[in-house]
Amino acid sequence: MNLRRFYLVGLGLILVCLTGCDSGEVWRSGSYSVYWIDISTDLTLGRNLGGGSSIGRVMPQVFAVGEDADWIVAARHPESDRFTDEFFYFAKAEDGPYKNADEVVKGPFTRAQFEQLRKELGLPGWTKEF
Repeated sequence: MNLRRFYLVGLGLILVCLTGCDSGEVWRSGSYSVYWIDISTDLTLGRNLGGGSSIGRVMPQVFAVGEDADWIVAARHPESDRFTDEFFYFAKAEDGPYKNADEVVKGPFTRAQFEQLRKELGLPGWTKEF
C-alpha cells in the first residue's frame, strides 16, 4: 500500500510540474515582442534579450502596439481597468538591453496628449491591436 501511495504522489508531482507556467507571444518585430506569462490577457511589451529572456517596456495590459523604423508605441489598460487607456512611446535608438523601462519609455499619456505627440513627433499608428 505504501508503494502505491508513493507512485500516486509522484504522479501528482509530475502533473503539477507539467501544468505550471505557460506563456505565449502575440506580436514580434526585431528585438521587441508582446507576450504573456501565465495569463493570456496580461500582455507585456518587452525587449528580447536572447536565450528566452526579455525585459519589460510597457507592462500589462497592453492592447495595441505600433512601430516604424524609429519608434515603438503602445497602449494599455492600467490595473485591468478596461475603461481607462494609457499611451506610451519610445525611440528604438535610445533603448538598450541594460536600460530599465523608466530610462527609455515616455508615458503614460492620455489619448489627447498622445494624439498631440503623435502629430508633433510623427509617431506611427497601430500595427496590431489585441
